[in-house]
Amino acid sequence: MSLRLQIISLMLAASAVLAGCDQIRLPGASGNTGAEPKAGEEILPPGTEEDQTPGEVELPVRPESTAADSAIDWEAARRDLAARPIETREGAFQVASGEAAPPVPVFLPSAPVSVQSGEADVRFQPMSDGYYAFFPGDKYDIIVNGTNKVVAAPGEEVAPRGDALNFQPTTTGAQVSFSRYGADYLVEFECKELTNGLPTCITQDEALAFATDLVISGTR
Repeated sequence: MSLRLQIISLMLAASAVLAGCDQIRLPGASGNTGAEPKAGEEILPPGTEEDQTPGEVELPVRPESTAADSAIDWEAARRDLAARPIETREGAFQVASGEAAPPVPVFLPSAPVSVQSGEADVRFQPMSDGYYAFFPGDKYDIIVNGTNKVVAAPGEEVAPRGDALNFQPTTTGAQVSFSRYGADYLVEFECKELTNGLPTCITQDEALAFATDLVISGTR
C-alpha cells in the first residue's frame, strides 16, 4: 500500500474515533449534576428531611410561656380591710396605702410573730410585682410573698384560681400557696436545722394554721 493510502486510512480512523466520542457523556459534563428520577419516584424540594445533610436536625420552634399582670379586685380588698377593727390593724410594720402601696393586697399575720433574741428584725419589702415579708424564728424563718404575675401556657388563658390553701413539703421546710383578690401568695417555712437530712421543724397542720391566720393588712 502506498504511503498516500496509509495516510488516508489513518485520517478516516481518527474521524471515526472523534465521532464516537460525541456519544459519550461524562458525569457533570452536560450540566445535569443530579441523577434522573426513576419511574414513580417523587422529587422532593430542597429543605425536606430527605434533602438534609446527615447529622442536621431541625428543632421545632415553640412559643414560650408568658407572664402577665393579673386583674386585682381592689374594691373587695378595701372592703375587707375596712371591716377589720382598727385595733387589730397594728402589725410589726406600717404598710403604705394608696399608690405607694404594693401592687397587690398585703397579707400579714394577725398577731405579732415572736423573734428569737439576737436575730434580725422582721423585714417588709415592696416589689415591682408585689411584696415579701420576712419573719425570723427560733426553729424556722417565715417568708410571705405576694405577686400579681401569673404564668400562662402559650395560646392558653390563665385558669381560674381558687382560695384553697395548698401545702407542699420542700427540701428545706415547707410552703403554702393560695390566691386572693386575683393575686397569688406563697408562704415559705425555712428550717434552721435538719434531722437526718430532712426538714422536720414544722408540720403540715402548723403550716396551714399559720397561713389561715394571715389577714389583709394593706391595700391601694
